Amino acid sequence: MVFFCCDGCGETLKKNQVDGHAAKCRDCYAVSCVDCSVSFPGDDYRTHTSCISEAERYEKTVYRGVRKLDQHGNQTRPQMNKKLTPQEAWNQTIITATESAPPSL
Repeated sequence: MVFFCCDGCGETLKKNQVDGHAAKCRDCYAVSCVDCSVSFPGDDYRTHTSCISEAERYEKTVYRGVRKLDQHGNQTRPQMNKKLTPQEAWNQTIITATESAPPSL
């Protein structure tokens, strides 16, 4: 569920409460998404249905993402700018070496 924060008064609102609040609050010029902190002026918030999953939000360090197939058909997870483990670094070194090796080997 998406929650918004009024940029005028700071009240936290469910998506279905924003219109009623905007009618009462004189300072409500925009609302911000609580999860991704993006500000939505006017009625732009209606198009914002989701930004991050609940798993990403509540399981921050253990969330691994959905597995996808790479160009070789292997299952991979999206990289999130994290440091590679020694095994992953070694695998990348081997892959790079085999791709750049001369065909006579």
